[in-house]
Amino acid sequence: MNKSPKRVCGIFLLSAFLLFLIVPQSVLAEADSTTSTELSCTYPGRIVEAGETVKFDLNIKNNLGTYPKTLHLDTFKGEENWKFSFYAGENEIDRVAMTEGQEITITFEIDTAGDTAVDTYPVRVRIDDARLWLYITIDKSYEGEAGILKATVVDEQGEKIKGASISIAGERRGNIVKTVLTTADGEVRTEVDQGDYILYVESDGYRNAEEDDVSVKCGYTTDVGTIMLEKKNYGLTVDVKSPLVTASIGNKPVFEIDLTNVGKSDDVFELGVTGLPSGWYGRYKLAADSTASVSKLFIESGTAKTVFLEVIPPYSVEKGDYVFNATFGSSDGIYTEDLEARITGSSNMVIFSEKYRYDITKGESADIPVTISNRGNGEALTNIRAEVSVPEGWNVRVSPETIPSIQPGEKATIYMKVTPPANIAASDYKVSVKVISDQEEETDEIRVIISESSLVGIMGLFLLLGACGGVYYFFRKHERR
Repeated sequence: MNKSPKRVCGIFLLSAFLLFLIVPQSVLAEADSTTSTELSCTYPGRIVEAGETVKFDLNIKNNLGTYPKTLHLDTFKGEENWKFSFYAGENEIDRVAMTEGQEITITFEIDTAGDTAVDTYPVRVRIDDARLWLYITIDKSYEGEAGILKATVVDEQGEKIKGASISIAGERRGNIVKTVLTTADGEVRTEVDQGDYILYVESDGYRNAEEDDVSVKCGYTTDVGTIMLEKKNYGLTVDVKSPLVTASIGNKPVFEIDLTNVGKSDDVFELGVTGLPSGWYGRYKLAADSTASVSKLFIESGTAKTVFLEVIPPYSVEKGDYVFNATFGSSDGIYTEDLEARITGSSNMVIFSEKYRYDITKGESADIPVTISNRGNGEALTNIRAEVSVPEGWNVRVSPETIPSIQPGEKATIYMKVTPPANIAASDYKVSVKVISDQEEETDEIRVIISESSLVGIMGLFLLLGACGGVYYFFRKHERR
């Protein structure tokens, strides 16, 4: 049975209405909807060593609206000490504003840490309703290694500054973790734990400088580059060749000091000493062996002069370490250097024998005493022993073999029993004795004269008389004939 056109149209409309009620609105909307922003990256996975900086080019397409859209680090499954930044060219950014349909490319930069363990670390970025996973694989770690910090300090003319102090402070806590001095070429190179730091740079005669945001990584060298210090109108650098000088009792410690006027103006510097122990005296000289002293010194800007500080202890000084200060007054203020004089005792070994000639006959021995005296001041002779040199075939016995110590003003004696061989020829022989201690050694020589025994002389006399008698007998006998 044929249906009328009106009835068919009504059935179609009814069916469409029922379909609209049955099918979820979200499905229909999803079929027609488009995301407001699209985010993509051609190479979302990178393989690097720990501590390297990774850059991803992110492609952004705006499908809806022209309002600013914020860039976010949405999720990171890894280390807390990584750093993340978004860049447009050289400028760091945190949001973009694009016209509808516009496409741009920005850089997502990830600064990894040097001690990151070997693994793969997912990172998700987000802009508006678009999200994108990126992956960084660490194939080598520098965990446990220190970082290297390099810097060069110069003045306004580019001249290298020796002895500039660089204090390395933690960026978060502000505590000084290390202080180093620049070398003669103005450079410093030192090991530092991984972290972010502030550098405080200073040198006498210059205005201080700071270097912020210095990041050091495990296993890597961070070169801060050149740090310039500005000269003051008045300034002085003090270079003490050795702040600790050792001298024995009775001698005078002398400190060699180079003074450089690093200020922009000429200046007169007052030379002084403070904190000397009671009874001590100090004076400055222009030459180490000079007898004239100076108290003021004129130094032109940019030039240097050398002075010698001689400190004179009292006669009754005892062994020990004595600290005091060298001071240099200028138009800019007073500069102070810590000095230390170490006074030690002195030993003076003297050896002698009761006599230096011993007469013996064949078959006899010589008993030779040798006295060792310590005529020093304040220091003992220790581990004293004797080494005796005699002709070949001789026998020597030394007693005692070792003397533990001889205090200043005291003495001790060693005894040598020297025995020549029985068949030695009568003659003049030399015995050399060298006394050795931990502090010094001395050598002396003794003569030993060996003569024939008296029995040999008597037998010789009898032989001579017998020979004379025989001659006389034969002479008388032949004379009668």
